[in-house]
Amino acid sequence: MSTVRKYSCMCGAFEAQVTGEPALACWCHCGMCRKQTGAAMQLGVFPNFEVLKGDDELIKYASTSGSVYRNSCKTCGSFCYKVLPDGAKVAPLGALEPVVKPSCHIFVKDKGEQDIMFPELPQHDAFP
Repeated sequence: MSTVRKYSCMCGAFEAQVTGEPALACWCHCGMCRKQTGAAMQLGVFPNFEVLKGDDELIKYASTSGSVYRNSCKTCGSFCYKVLPDGAKVAPLGALEPVVKPSCHIFVKDKGEQDIMFPELPQHDAFP
């Protein structure tokens, strides 16, 4: 049976769940993720992603020239999920229980002078 992981924003207005394992679990070092969080962001691309409530409570920001949509709660500001150009949904790994650990780093060329936590993981300059 596949693992179901639920998560919410800080105020509870938004809830979602992911089922199964991610197609990709990574630390993202792109400029937009760093601007959103102040650091590299732990992300998981999940084929089985479902919004349970509150999608209408989100600010939907078209970043990266309109090809990536970042969705954050308009009440508490929590990052809730993003949508990639191919329609894939990306969840914040740090909000999921049980834990999903990143297996690589992406967009390392964009990290600037920041150090990398877990440097033993594979490092990529784009999506692998």
